[in-house]
Amino acid sequence: MDSWSKVVVALDYEEEIQACRLVETLGPRISRYKVGPQLFSRSGAEIVKFLHSHGKKVFLDLKLHDTPIVVAKTVELFATLGVEFATVHCLGGKTMLEMAGCACRGSTLRLLGVTLLTRQGAEDSFDWGLPETEEEMVLRLAGLAMECRLSGVLCSPYELSVLRPKTVPSFLLVTPGIRLEGKEVFQDDLRQVATPNEALAWGADLLIVGRPLTQARDPLQTLETLFS
Repeated sequence: MDSWSKVVVALDYEEEIQACRLVETLGPRISRYKVGPQLFSRSGAEIVKFLHSHGKKVFLDLKLHDTPIVVAKTVELFATLGVEFATVHCLGGKTMLEMAGCACRGSTLRLLGVTLLTRQGAEDSFDWGLPETEEEMVLRLAGLAMECRLSGVLCSPYELSVLRPKTVPSFLLVTPGIRLEGKEVFQDDLRQVATPNEALAWGADLLIVGRPLTQARDPLQTLETLFS
């Protein structure tokens, strides 16, 4: 798998027209796009249909966290949309994760677990009453995701080197927080970031790239510098 095939562009927009324009601008180089809560709340299945009509794979990142039955039924609906990946929050617990996994058996949908958001850390686990370090919590939740037969987890770049030796090769490590060296982004609220080359070297299977492209004056030119 070449480096470009590992890139997932996050459509961090509220308006569907902006997302569609970026997809058309970036052209054939990018095959996967991530749709988050803002865009999906505004456009729903229509943005999924648009991406499919352009031959793109869809990563639906809604981080489901609810009762096991509600999550399972929602996963079933996602499977009918033909999306490639969807996310569930590992803090939902073993029963929720197992039922979510069963709900997409026999479909092409693959589930990824969310351990900690890239903005969260040990102080948050202490607030939840969990006396664990960030590393301990991520390892435990990733282990739960493997036990429940999820396809992988989202993790910060700094957690890659910890998780990679503890996971089987087929277990995907998907990394948000990708930034370009020397380029700041507006309202950056992520604590743990890395360049694309750093994340790949540390063991990432897929790279989620959002604001460096969505905020760029020339997204196509910025894309060309991604691995330079």
